[in-house]
Amino acid sequence: PAARQQRRLQRGRKIWKVAAAATDDEVDAQDVQLAESLAQRTLEALDFDFVIQKLRGNCYTKMAQEMCGNYANLMANTAEEARELYREVQELTLLEDDDVSLADPMDIVGPIDEAKRGAVLEQPQLAQVARAIELMLKMRTGLVNASERGVAIPHLLDISGEMDLPEEILDALLGSFDEAGELSDKKYPEIVLMRRRIEEIEREGLAKMREILSSGRYRKMMADDGYVQYGGTLTLAIKASEIGKVGGNVIDESRSGKMVYVEPPELAGNGAELKATQTELKFKIRRILGQMSLAITHAAEPMMVCLKACARIDLARARLFLGEDMEGDIPEVGEEGVIVARRARNPCLLLRRGNRVVGYRLELGTWCQGLILSGPNAGGKTVVLKTLGLFALLARCGIPVPAGENARVDFFSVVLAEVGDMQTIVDDLSTYSAHLVAARIILRQTRDAGVGALVMMDEAGTGTDPQQGAAIARATMETLLDYGTRLVATTH
Repeated sequence: PAARQQRRLQRGRKIWKVAAAATDDEVDAQDVQLAESLAQRTLEALDFDFVIQKLRGNCYTKMAQEMCGNYANLMANTAEEARELYREVQELTLLEDDDVSLADPMDIVGPIDEAKRGAVLEQPQLAQVARAIELMLKMRTGLVNASERGVAIPHLLDISGEMDLPEEILDALLGSFDEAGELSDKKYPEIVLMRRRIEEIEREGLAKMREILSSGRYRKMMADDGYVQYGGTLTLAIKASEIGKVGGNVIDESRSGKMVYVEPPELAGNGAELKATQTELKFKIRRILGQMSLAITHAAEPMMVCLKACARIDLARARLFLGEDMEGDIPEVGEEGVIVARRARNPCLLLRRGNRVVGYRLELGTWCQGLILSGPNAGGKTVVLKTLGLFALLARCGIPVPAGENARVDFFSVVLAEVGDMQTIVDDLSTYSAHLVAARIILRQTRDAGVGALVMMDEAGTGTDPQQGAAIARATMETLLDYGTRLVATTH
């Protein structure tokens, strides 16, 4: 039996060598696509997208929400970067709620781009930009005040130091709008005076119209009682046959042509003054909006820097909030391929079920390089496997992990999972062949990563003869262990 088992193992290695023969060849476009597909399949298999969806839901700003969708920028590329992300989260726990005030999406990238193209922004857009600038300055001030109180937040202060805007944009927009989004009476008193004058002219016109109607001088010529307002002009509905007896300015007529809307001659001066004042007000407002838009154009680059700084802080807050939702803690992050969790709980189960999740102790990379999880179906093997993979990904994102106190989750530059039907990465192959291709890509990706690679294999070697499959799975796992890869595998 021992000799037979050895022959099977050798046969499995021979089959594996055929499947992996291309690993020493130059990486071609197809392999790059396969690697990308496997990386995406790993995230799907571990339910990482579900976790990031919850992270995005904790973001206030539009830019932070968009950052959640870019995994390349969301994840740290080194252990030190991961520790830096956790330091930001740790500093946020020291602050009071008012120190970092966020209640607006700050969705102003579109208006900034329009201004850069030379467009004059509309008043609601400019009010939106002004509101965002006020919130950015408020955030910076809150962090500075917290630091002056003695709160140690050096990393958050470094980020807030990027929120520096030129005086031109501050002078143009700060205090320019009221809560309703209208131009501020305080900053633009001339606009207030012109609006008041327009209201006075309108009142005078109404008073004259009432006097005309009460006098009855046009009653016999009118086709309808009362007056009609057309674009701010007060008119009377006059019979078409009587128009010559009234005089005044013809503004419009009915569809039938039997009725004409006329501005009485008594109101001609009033109407002319109203239109002239309204036109002057319109041009003055347009000139103010143009000056604001020009200021945004000149300050476009520093404004984008400020937005990104705010988004970074917003994203750090979202990581903190998500960690609290999972009852997570900030782990120690090393570079030796170690995971130690004294009360590990699956993040997705926690987010779906609350705290009704049983914890378990997990340890990898200390006294053992790999874990083999064995047991019956529905016994929780795959959940444990996914938990370890998610811990590694959460640590790269700087999200507190539900691993209990004094946890350690080292930085893994490569996190790959062979879980489920791998035909999703190679559509035209059988399940067994797809598993072989996935294994080849995994070996290529982990070959030079050493202890910085974490691979999860769920029911490896399935899809073919059990004896041959077991031999191939063993050969694959032994090769991974030779690389120094941290390995988690399930089996019956």
